[in-house]
Amino acid sequence: MSRLLAASSLALVLLLSGCKVDPASPDHWEKTLGKARRAQDKVRVLETLRGSGHLNASFLPFLHGQLASEKKPEVKAAVARALADVKSPASVEPLGNAVDLGETDPASNQLHKEVASALGEIGDPKAVPVLMRLLKARDDYTRIEAVEALGRMRAPEAVEPLMQLATDEGAEPFLNKKAIEALGRIGDARAVPALMRMLTKERRGVSFYMESSFSLFQLGQPASDALLAVLEGKDAELSSWAQRNGINPASYSFKAAQLLGDMRERRAEAALVRQLEFKHEDPRIQAIVRTRAADALARMRSAAAVKPLAAMVSEPDAGVRREYTHALARLGGREALPALEKAAGEGDWYAREAAIEALTMLGDAREQPALEKLVAAEPARTVAECESLGGEGCDDPAALGKKRAESIARHGKRLEAAKACGADAGCWVKKLEDADKGVVARAALEVGRGGAAAHVGALLGRMTEKDADTRMALILGTEWLVEDAKEAAAQARSALPTLEKQLTEEKSRTEYVRSNEDLRRLVARLQRQKT
Repeated sequence: MSRLLAASSLALVLLLSGCKVDPASPDHWEKTLGKARRAQDKVRVLETLRGSGHLNASFLPFLHGQLASEKKPEVKAAVARALADVKSPASVEPLGNAVDLGETDPASNQLHKEVASALGEIGDPKAVPVLMRLLKARDDYTRIEAVEALGRMRAPEAVEPLMQLATDEGAEPFLNKKAIEALGRIGDARAVPALMRMLTKERRGVSFYMESSFSLFQLGQPASDALLAVLEGKDAELSSWAQRNGINPASYSFKAAQLLGDMRERRAEAALVRQLEFKHEDPRIQAIVRTRAADALARMRSAAAVKPLAAMVSEPDAGVRREYTHALARLGGREALPALEKAAGEGDWYAREAAIEALTMLGDAREQPALEKLVAAEPARTVAECESLGGEGCDDPAALGKKRAESIARHGKRLEAAKACGADAGCWVKKLEDADKGVVARAALEVGRGGAAAHVGALLGRMTEKDADTRMALILGTEWLVEDAKEAAAQARSALPTLEKQLTEEKSRTEYVRSNEDLRRLVARLQRQKT
């Protein structure tokens, strides 16, 4: 009996091996799928196919047929995922035929979401009409996939519906934000009015400024024209809209200033200098308009801003003073040093320190005696400040004064670096590796001002710097080199994949939100030059 069984088994093996279907062939997977009865088993077969490494264009007839004949939406969704992997324009029509917006059960919603995602992965212009239909789906996740796909495809046909979605107060804020971002990617000037309105719009405690400002930056010249009109008070229509919606006109003043600085819009320079004298009954509004103008002028390296800013560094509010002194530190030169030296001995500790930082970002060995005097005077100043104002650490004024004096002395490392390097950009490149983050920040700006395209790689090599303020200096120095030298821009474009990967990996890192907004703009500028 055992011999008979063995012989029968051998015969069966030989028969099957003679009829064996190639597991890499569509025929094998079609037969395997045909044996599955339950929807979850069919999904499992399709997901196994996706992970098998065999999936290619030869599977399209089988997958298109399955998409047309299958009744279960969850199985259709799995087919759509497989088609997204193949990325063939031939799949656009079958995927479009699978859409039935009258079906709104969870499985159908998932199918529509997967169809939108697949069409986005395929990226064929013929998919635009289907994606625009999917913008009207009841399911927000489907709409988000459709929005993102249209943005990636830069579909001009989608601008009007995306503008409506971006400003739709009945939509979820997250969906508004996705539509705003898609408009930026498409880059059509028609979107400017909608984006300008969303720049100051808030709903349910949600601001759309970050998305709108970046999209306007991506649009470039058309957005710059609109922002300049706002800054100069020449956009009557937008002013009227802001008034009807209870938006303070000053919010447009400082947001336009910020963006025009990001765009390096030289036409705005005179208006921004005038904004340094902006007056408002609310000191907070006055301060934010002035400080954003100062920041914008610093980014565009406005020589005209140095003198008025130097006159403002005696500002008593430490936070506001820091904005002015930081702007001067980025502007460079020695013109503001006397005012900074004077301010370094006035105000509370935080105001004094702001001036000291800028003093050592601009000075050299000639400022060392002044810094030594500040170190010597700090213990007595701290004691006097503790007696009049109190504050953290004032339970031991002597110890606090000593700690602050040591902090001032550490700022002197930047003066030592300046003494060693002077105007030698190559020397400053070496200082990018210094252990002191303040020295690195100064080195980044000095290299950026130096204009030598060969040094852009050294700056890009430090973009993962953990200290956010130092990273911002590195980004700004890189931007200046890219703006000044085509050779630097060409070198920086070769780093785009690395920079894009960094932005993706750090997307959820809150400590880099501010610095990586600057990095996003650098990447967008390089991408624009690439195309």
